[in-house]
Amino acid sequence: MFDAMDIRFLNTFIEVARTRHFGKAAENLYLTQSAVSARIKQLEEYFNTALFIRQRNSIKLTPAGEKLLPFAENLSHTLGEARRSLNDAEIQHIVISGTPNAWELFLQDELPDIQNQFSDLTVRAEVINNESMVRLLHERLIDLAFSLEPIKSDDVVSDCILTSSLALYSDKSQSVEDALEQYIHIDWGVKSSEAIEKQYPKVRRANFRTGSIQVALSYFARNGGSLILPDKIAECFGSTMHRLEMVPIEIKTYIHYLSDTNKRGMQEVINYLSGE
Repeated sequence: MFDAMDIRFLNTFIEVARTRHFGKAAENLYLTQSAVSARIKQLEEYFNTALFIRQRNSIKLTPAGEKLLPFAENLSHTLGEARRSLNDAEIQHIVISGTPNAWELFLQDELPDIQNQFSDLTVRAEVINNESMVRLLHERLIDLAFSLEPIKSDDVVSDCILTSSLALYSDKSQSVEDALEQYIHIDWGVKSSEAIEKQYPKVRRANFRTGSIQVALSYFARNGGSLILPDKIAECFGSTMHRLEMVPIEIKTYIHYLSDTNKRGMQEVINYLSGE
């Protein structure tokens, strides 16, 4: 059922009304077009009336949609003002989300330190995919996000907080060419993955691919092979991993937050995580 917690549905309606295009609204809201369509459908079911007239190359508001628009805009504005007013209070809790690899590289080590440093702060942490992370950040449902790639948005600050060098590891001492025959591909992000494939063209034929460090390590532990890892991750495997050579590629971990965040105390947390 639609309720006050689903103000994002009205915001979706406002964006579709503004752009007159489901695809553009989806892009601006960091949603899929099907998600936008589903939200509009639920609104129409809730109000028991059509809100848009869908034509081949454009859409326009129905008379009911025209009547709803000013109410939706006023409600969205009022709740936004309420949120900003509440955020002026001293920060008491924080929601942190990170992609699986950002979690492995950075968050799992830093979260205990955050709670030690800010003892009165309640922290909720979630592992999340990139698409959901960007959307929830814009919807202000998470405060801080972490990933291996910057977010391209005028509303979001993306700062590099960790740079990790990479090396090629194998389950046994052997030549690089032989090791790459059983390569386990970890997705380090578009640019890094492209750089790795340029350095080692043979990795394009990898039979096992994953976006998770933990999945790759589990597969390695059972089946052997080779993979490219930061040294700090490989060190946990001790002598079962053989470092074959340094890879001239670095991966970066980014912290993301909305540029207009105004929770008092938030900046101190951001500065702490950024090492400032």
